[in-house]
Amino acid sequence: MVKKYDIAIIGAGAAGLTAAFTGAGFSKSVVLIDKNLPGGECTWSGCIPSKSLINIAKEVHHAMKYTPNLQVDTSVVLKDIQDVIQKVYAGESPEVLKQSGIDFINGYAKFVGPHAVEVDGERIEAKKIILSTGSSPMVPPIDGLDKVSYLTNETIFTQKSFPKTMTILGGGAIGVEMSQALNRIGVKVTLVEKFERILPKDEEDLVLMIQQRLIDEGVTIHAGATAVRAEQNGEQIELKIEKDCSEMTVSSEGLLVALGRQANVKGYNLEGAGVEFDSKSIQVDDHLETTAKGIYAIGDVVGPYQLSHMANTQGITATQNAILPINKKMDYEHVTWCTYTDPELGRSGLSEKEAREKYGDSIRIYEHDYADIDRANTKKDSIGKVKIILDKKGYILGASILGDRAGEIISQIQTIKTLHINLGKLSGVIHPYPTYSEVLVKIGKKVYVDNLLNQPVVKTFNKAKAGELPADKIAIYGVAAAAGVGITNMVIKNNVKPKLGVENGRLKGMPSTPNAVSSQSSSKDKYVAAWSYNGSKNDAKKNLTGMLKGYEGVIIVQNEENYVYAVAKSKTMKFKDDIEFYFNDTAQQIEFRSASRIGYSDAGVNRKRYDEMSTRYSNISAHTRNS
Repeated sequence: MVKKYDIAIIGAGAAGLTAAFTGAGFSKSVVLIDKNLPGGECTWSGCIPSKSLINIAKEVHHAMKYTPNLQVDTSVVLKDIQDVIQKVYAGESPEVLKQSGIDFINGYAKFVGPHAVEVDGERIEAKKIILSTGSSPMVPPIDGLDKVSYLTNETIFTQKSFPKTMTILGGGAIGVEMSQALNRIGVKVTLVEKFERILPKDEEDLVLMIQQRLIDEGVTIHAGATAVRAEQNGEQIELKIEKDCSEMTVSSEGLLVALGRQANVKGYNLEGAGVEFDSKSIQVDDHLETTAKGIYAIGDVVGPYQLSHMANTQGITATQNAILPINKKMDYEHVTWCTYTDPELGRSGLSEKEAREKYGDSIRIYEHDYADIDRANTKKDSIGKVKIILDKKGYILGASILGDRAGEIISQIQTIKTLHINLGKLSGVIHPYPTYSEVLVKIGKKVYVDNLLNQPVVKTFNKAKAGELPADKIAIYGVAAAAGVGITNMVIKNNVKPKLGVENGRLKGMPSTPNAVSSQSSSKDKYVAAWSYNGSKNDAKKNLTGMLKGYEGVIIVQNEENYVYAVAKSKTMKFKDDIEFYFNDTAQQIEFRSASRIGYSDAGVNRKRYDEMSTRYSNISAHTRNS
């Protein structure tokens, strides 16, 4: 008997399930075939159990801060993990698939023709076939490894309990996540990585931060070390490693091999169907079709990214291409991932190194420490950093985030990047406070300012204001600028006095322009020191006004008992800066503030003027005292 379908899918992991539901959604007859139960690696031995362990480990870690002698029964931990697995599996069981119009066959499929496979002696024919056979743990040819009871991610969660000590071979995402999680529930962990640092594909400065966090928590890390031999010695597994031209032995009850995945391409008779492949992947074109017409491949068996969310996207794309007349290319430009350490490490797009190799030094780098986020400071020992790489116009090329909720924040960055939205626009988006995502608004404001500074018109006028532009060229630039930008607005702003003065014994609120400097600012990059009276208040007032009167381009507009207001004009374009002084009798000091009326940069003029005025005031005060 022959069963015929519109679409046959081999492999019921993340990619295969998505493809099956997509096909059924188009009212196509679909059969899903797998030698194991639906769910694949993600449900049974990957994402779900590992994240369950990570969550449990985090709870234990926090509890141990207040209950240092807490003991964990790892058999109970493993039982809870299995309960979570079953809960997830309940949403993708054969019964659920049947309700969605998808037939599930539990067996091993083998090609017997271009569009036919055989499963346990039964022939299945389909108009289109999708291969989603997945991947398996890669086990290296280490001498003696096949003779020891090593574990992989496919077997570690089937144990009755975790060993008391564990060597983890591999410093990728799986190895690092498992290292921290197991260590937190009481397993003594040693991590061995052949590269000089763990997570070699991520930003080095962020990786070193999480690497130090693991070390501080008690994980022993041997980076730059190569495993050469394994040997079972009673209940201990001894792993010989070479590091710095010398050999050492790491001994533990358990050995977890976490060195990546290899494509499942053997045993399906792919060559009989005309599907070309090698040991790493099945060959596909931009539309995910193999070398055999009508046969597609998706997920880990294709790559280039062995990630569940990429497998889901491939599943949708390939199924639509198999059904619809218009084919869609698979786009890998907007790749993203997250390593679920504590704190998390998220990544979107290019790293700084990759961006420089592709775009040179025109890229713009923005960084912000979690230490400057209020929400992060509500948590003790919080660490983290945000790093965003933009092109010269302010569009995202890539980003990396180390910190709490990094996986959620990187998703927001991924959205902005994919929709090709300039990051500067984020400066006007209101975020709830206090949250971790507020960091994107802070960076967005910096980008917005820099975008303005990079506009040719603003560059021209800032050069003119700073006296860097020849007078004979100012008019030419001005005419050219007027064609693209409303110069009128700049003129209006330059001739409107801001709401200045004193309120409640202080200078009024700090101007929003980033160029402002003030001795009453809480912002480090805007702060300048107040000036001491250096004598009586009357002396201070005389010294200050005398200094201002002798300062070229500065006019005193307002002179009251405790407040002096002056305006400084640039020579060339007559740009106006407002300068204020408040005499704080209680502190016996003069508060200072200077801010430009237009633009978002004054080429450092306000701060330079402060330094010059401070020096002149000090010299006059010293001269007055001496005389």
